[in-house]
Amino acid sequence: MSKGDLLSIIPCHRRPERSLKIKGRPLVLCARCTAIYGSYILLPFLYFVPLVHNLFLALFLQLPMLIDGFTQKWKWRESNNTLRVITGLLSGIGQCMMIWYAADLLKELLS
Repeated sequence: MSKGDLLSIIPCHRRPERSLKIKGRPLVLCARCTAIYGSYILLPFLYFVPLVHNLFLALFLQLPMLIDGFTQKWKWRESNNTLRVITGLLSGIGQCMMIWYAADLLKELLS
């Protein structure tokens, strides 16, 4: 399985105009998805941050991406890749926090 085949199973719209570019060539994933999936690397390290186990904060971190995505979809404004990366990172970190919250909850239920 080639690297291109492996990346093709990852959900993303893959629009080249919304992708980060390296040496003029767009990455396979869009800027937002690159940031979201890239932030998953932080998952093991976030366990040691006490604030991480807060569901409200995890959900709150989804808001910037939702606002950016929907205001662009509704054609109220045009987003840019810098904003997509920032909102994607925040969302990805929030998703990692939700995973830790769910793991803590499951651990409590099973003990």
